[in-house]
Amino acid sequence: MAGISGIGSGVDIDAIVKATVAAERAPKQTQLDRLDKASTAQLSGLGSLRSALEGLGSMLATLNTPTAFNKQLVTSSAPAVFTATASGNLPVGRFNLQVEQLAAGSKVALRAATAGATFDSGVLTISAGSNSLNVTVEAGKDKLTDIRDAINTAGQAKGISASIISDASGSRLVLNSTNTGEGNDIKVVVAENGITTGTADLASLAFDPLVNTAPPSAGAAGTINKAQSAKFSVDGLAVVKATNSIDDVVSGVTIKLVSAQSPADIAAGKTVDIDITQDTASARANIQKFVDAYNKLITTTSELTSVVKVGEDKKPLVGPLLGDSSIRNLQASLRKELTALGATAGLRSLGELGITTQKDGKLGVDSVKLDAALSTNFDKVASYMSGSGGLMGRLAEAVKPFNSFGGLIDQRQKGLESTRSDITKQRAALDVRIAQVQERLYKQYNAMDQLVGQLRKTSEGLTSQLASLPGFVKK
Repeated sequence: MAGISGIGSGVDIDAIVKATVAAERAPKQTQLDRLDKASTAQLSGLGSLRSALEGLGSMLATLNTPTAFNKQLVTSSAPAVFTATASGNLPVGRFNLQVEQLAAGSKVALRAATAGATFDSGVLTISAGSNSLNVTVEAGKDKLTDIRDAINTAGQAKGISASIISDASGSRLVLNSTNTGEGNDIKVVVAENGITTGTADLASLAFDPLVNTAPPSAGAAGTINKAQSAKFSVDGLAVVKATNSIDDVVSGVTIKLVSAQSPADIAAGKTVDIDITQDTASARANIQKFVDAYNKLITTTSELTSVVKVGEDKKPLVGPLLGDSSIRNLQASLRKELTALGATAGLRSLGELGITTQKDGKLGVDSVKLDAALSTNFDKVASYMSGSGGLMGRLAEAVKPFNSFGGLIDQRQKGLESTRSDITKQRAALDVRIAQVQERLYKQYNAMDQLVGQLRKTSEGLTSQLASLPGFVKK
């Protein structure tokens, strides 16, 4: 546009060009806006569908294990005495335990020394069963505190620790071991190297569990706790174990001893029970999780393909994926697996579990029928729902082509993103073309305006000349 247009002709060239350019832009602009809106809505819809599919796929993967539907519940009748957990598949049953003694580690007190005393040079070898460590003592320098710190540093991985207790007889090292089991008592062997510039004899720290059996007293070394093994019985069979955590006595059960029963209870034959039952509550909860995840997907697909009337004279609101073949194919694949009969004898369909398809496509659960099925066919539920050929695995395979990387939804999303990118390019091309059209129109109209202006001036000049001719009469 150059300068002020329409002076020569009196025509509003700006308004004409603006209207002409708008008319030229409108059809293509409307087409691109409609295509962009539809592509954006479909992309959003596919994103919602993919999210719902990922939720279902994640749930299917979690539930596609036998333990999700065939888990045993192991309980102790007296958790204060011991606890029990399942470590494998086991049959329903009950075991009677008596706990006579817990496994314990060794704890000893070494001979007392004068506070602030230093020791002669040498090496302390401290052992508890198969675990041992060496502590080097420097003559005339190292005190009990230095030896304690050295033991704690070296003993972290060995289960051996040290502390200092002071009483009327002086200060002494107290050694503790977490190595439980009979025969794992603490032993201290001293190897002196002849340098005796310390104020205390290093050999005084030696400890022999076979010799120092009495409790510590009057500065003498002694045993505070002797290492011992756990002693208990299972259904009357005596068991001795080095630790309080046992997983190799009752197959598939890990027992953790907490405290021993009283001698009176042992003498009276009182037992504590391990009960192994079918965990129907867990199986029921997992079946409900599957139903909820599936129904969430159906809710999403229904919203994406819905048609909602908003008035007699108004167009209905439609979902962004109405009529989309991807959703139809997905629903067909899922329905095929839901209605397929399983290979497990005695339980071959969801209907036998009380799970049926409702009018809206969602799954409904008949709690009474489900409880009855879990009670009578508990061992068959896992085979039908999980594992090779199970419902969870078959549904996961049905979902995979749609939701996997490079799958149908992924391809659709990439195609729509390409369409939106192309729309952006077309908008830019439209802007360039409209600018060219506008420039051409201004040139044409301005040329016309100049011509009309020139003709008007010529007309005015001729009129003036004619008016000055002899005999010209003005009215």
